[in-house]
Amino acid sequence: MRLSGRFVRVFHWIAPLVLPLLVLYGREIFGAPSGWIAAFGLILVPFVAVPMYVPPIIVLFDRDARATRHTRRMYNVASYVLWAMFLIMMLTLTDGGDSAAQSVLSHGGLITADASMALFVFAAGVAVIAYIGQVIAAVVGITEARRVPPRM
Repeated sequence: MRLSGRFVRVFHWIAPLVLPLLVLYGREIFGAPSGWIAAFGLILVPFVAVPMYVPPIIVLFDRDARATRHTRRMYNVASYVLWAMFLIMMLTLTDGGDSAAQSVLSHGGLITADASMALFVFAAGVAVIAYIGQVIAAVVGITEARRVPPRM
């Protein structure tokens, strides 16, 4: 878990920029068509990226994490869940363009477009919960680092 904490400590500064863009434009790498959601996403990405920087900024005030150059395990788990949900959202975002609405998975014929959209909504909900968990884990880390041990 030591390497995991170091990876999260670095990647949580990169993820807010990369992951929202991957959800919108990474799907084109896999051959899915791009439509109006890609254009609408340019407006939406800053509203997703800016709040995603809140937990990394909170973690800066965690004295123990700063001293060891790691993040805490609870924060790592919440971060990994959030990032995994963004990747699932990339694969399941349904956008039609000029053709029928398709996602990466429905374009490949693995699932229907309706099932893909249901998975997208589920992943988005889990991502919101993971984000809240990430913020809570960051705040808990600060409170644990600043807790004074009881005097005997």
